[in-house]
Amino acid sequence: MSSGEETASALGRPWRAPRDHSGPVFVAGRGAWLVDRGGHRVIDATSGALNVFCGHGVEPIVDAHLAQLRVLAHVDMAQGLTEPAHRLADALRDIRGHGGERFFFANSGSEAIELAIGLCSRYWAAVDSRRTGIVTFERGYHGSTALCQSLSGLPQTSSAPGRSGTGVHHLTFGEFTGAGQRSAAAREHITARLRTVLAGSAAGTVLVEPFLNVGGGIRLPEGLLGDIRRVCDEYGALLVLDEVFTGVGRTGAWFAHEHAGVRPDLTAFSKGLTNGVCALSAVAADHRVLDRLPAGSIVPYGHTMSASAAACAAADATLEHMRRTWAVAAARAIGARLLGALERELLGADGVVDVRGHGLALSVELDGVECAGSVQRVVYDLGAYTRQQGSTILLAPPACLSGAEEDRLVDHMVTGVRKVVAAR
Repeated sequence: MSSGEETASALGRPWRAPRDHSGPVFVAGRGAWLVDRGGHRVIDATSGALNVFCGHGVEPIVDAHLAQLRVLAHVDMAQGLTEPAHRLADALRDIRGHGGERFFFANSGSEAIELAIGLCSRYWAAVDSRRTGIVTFERGYHGSTALCQSLSGLPQTSSAPGRSGTGVHHLTFGEFTGAGQRSAAAREHITARLRTVLAGSAAGTVLVEPFLNVGGGIRLPEGLLGDIRRVCDEYGALLVLDEVFTGVGRTGAWFAHEHAGVRPDLTAFSKGLTNGVCALSAVAADHRVLDRLPAGSIVPYGHTMSASAAACAAADATLEHMRRTWAVAAARAIGARLLGALERELLGADGVVDVRGHGLALSVELDGVECAGSVQRVVYDLGAYTRQQGSTILLAPPACLSGAEEDRLVDHMVTGVRKVVAAR
């Protein structure tokens, strides 16, 4: 992978050392492809920052964004309203399975999580002020603000200052690893652990990712999300789903919780909402939460660009494009084919711990971080840009992938793994 050191001398980057300019410099993108500064074309199996769900350069989405910018870019939503914001909220409400009646807009996924947790805090202040604790997964990731990092359980966030003002309890997979993390036994272990935490603590909120993205591309055991909902109901806890990554089509449903038939109390989502054209996130709130807030209370949040008219227009156009192109169904079908092909070629192969997937979120877990890094570099040279999460290579391509592009992506991944393992 080529270096950007020549042109990025003043650039600071997220999740990197201050002077780390390694990695390719991209100059163009179209459909499922990226082009780097050296003219090397690669399939974008990262969908931008996991947010370009429909592919690069989708003209109806770009045109809608630009058209709105020319008319009205933004007003302060705390003081006034815009038609694009109204239209987007209504369009989201009409999506089956969203799990909410009101939609509050922010910019990033981190902001959406903070808003959701803030609503939970106000709910519990009105209902039972003792229930300040929050339950999350040890391998969960919920954003990069101080609060969100304090809720996450990953090593890279463990030194973040605790800003939640609450006790944070982490669910673990115990001794289960690899494919065992999806087993019935793992499901029973996690469910029992959640019941123990809720019974023995002041926790009133459970925050869960349906697919643990940064934590290793882990798909939860079948049926676990339903178990979590039932345990939350048993103990009167609120269920907040972090669908920042999985929401808006990624798993082959509009929202990942549809697969389990679960209705959350609050859902935070972001990445697929504007197809990467601009920043926008949202929280879907159920009436069961909103109706218990103190009478006459306000929702104390707000960011300068929250629900900008231009961002809402881009999001509305994204939803329309997804409907017109059947992008959600495409994600389900493409993901199933990719997973089947990767399983046939790599499951049980030397160096491969597990192959798993959920729609267009597929993981090839290898037997070490160094191996995964080497595979990522080889696969890039072959013609595919992937995402490394520890010892796992995550494939999250856009839903516009053609059959030929599917075959090419699988071939590059299989070739890369075999080449690296054979060279050890």
